[in-house]
Formats: sequence, structure tokens, C-alpha cells
Amino acid sequence: AMSVIPPIVAIFGGGVSDSVYDMLPAINPFSALLGSVFLYNSAHMAKLTVHLIASEGELKNDNPRAHADEIMAADKRYGPIMARCNAAHNNGLESFPIFAGGVLACLLTGIDRATVGRLCPLHLLTRVA
Repeated sequence: AMSVIPPIVAIFGGGVSDSVYDMLPAINPFSALLGSVFLYNSAHMAKLTVHLIASEGELKNDNPRAHADEIMAADKRYGPIMARCNAAHNNGLESFPIFAGGVLACLLTGIDRATVGRLCPLHLLTRVA
């Protein structure tokens, strides 16, 4: 349902209100793409840090994903944290191609770079939230 709402809003002339648009900083769209990569990988780095803490510094490199799955299933303290970090990372991996495609499509079709640069932080802010 969420994926059809933005196009429907756009068809009826809706969008980001001027008051919200004016508050957004203008950034380079390519910097926004890099920032998005950083955001989804930061969740993975947090998971690895918690993984190291939970396994007391011993990682099983023969099958690290299975080892992480064992910790997520068995460890009551660190397992839920690792699972949330893993979910955030996977969500970022899933949303990045759509964001990157949208930014590149806007730039290639001639939409004003400043407009694209003002809307990119909106995506980054919602990724952090």
C-alpha cells in the first residue's frame, strides 16, 4: 500500500509542502547517494560490533552468518539487538536501488539539480528515523 501512495499524491498535485521543503538543506545528490550507502552499512557495522561482544571476540569465520544466526536465536541479551541491526541493514539494501534510481532518473531527465539536492536529505532523514 505504501508504494502506491506517493504516485497517487503526485497525480493529484500533492507533494512536499513549501514549509518543509524550505527547511531542507541543499546537498549534492551524489553525496546523498554516498550518505545512503553509509547509513545502511552503519547498521551492519553495529551488528558486527555487537557480534564481537556477544561472542567474546571469537568469530567463527568458517560460516559467519550461521554463527550470527546462532547468537541471534540463543543470546537473550545481544540477539535482539543483532536482529534489529540486521533488519535495518537489509532494509537499507532493499531501499537503496530505488533511491539511487530515482535520483539518477531525476538528474538524467533534466530536473533542476538544486531541487533534487533539496529532496535527497528527506530520504536520508527518514532512513535515520
